Amino acid sequence: MARSSAMRTAVFAVATLLAAAGCAGPARTPTPTPTPPPTPPPKTAPPAIQIVDEQLADLHLWVSNQSFDDDPIVLTVSIDGTEVIAQPFEVRGQHNWILFPLQVPSGRHVVHVRSGTGAEKQETFSMPGTGRQYAVIDYWNEPGQGGRHLSWRIQSTPIGFA
Repeated sequence: MARSSAMRTAVFAVATLLAAAGCAGPARTPTPTPTPPPTPPPKTAPPAIQIVDEQLADLHLWVSNQSFDDDPIVLTVSIDGTEVIAQPFEVRGQHNWILFPLQVPSGRHVVHVRSGTGAEKQETFSMPGTGRQYAVIDYWNEPGQGGRHLSWRIQSTPIGFA
């Protein structure tokens, strides 16, 4: 009888264990956490707008003071908010253009020029993907003919000065 009692206890224990496992439902495997997509590499910043060696320049910018009345004149030039020139310019014989060879990436840009006398000029221009551009900024003071002002010209061929 002891043997049948032990056997009943064992059968009861196995039945209880199977019932408990069955009540828990089908075995579940943990849901894997999705792997996030790989982080794309950082985009490279466009080349900085800066003064470079003449042979590396995308833009040859010539600047001159054409006013005997405002001599010297301080001019500040920025492209897309980056200041590239801030210095006095002497008129000398009005044939005193100073070259600033600049690296400027292709695309649309805004040049802003401000003089120490308050004259300002803002223009948009485009740089091609290849080749070089040539530009001139002149400061003028012509009483009765426009007063103090700045001129801007850009072209794809070298500029011939008189």
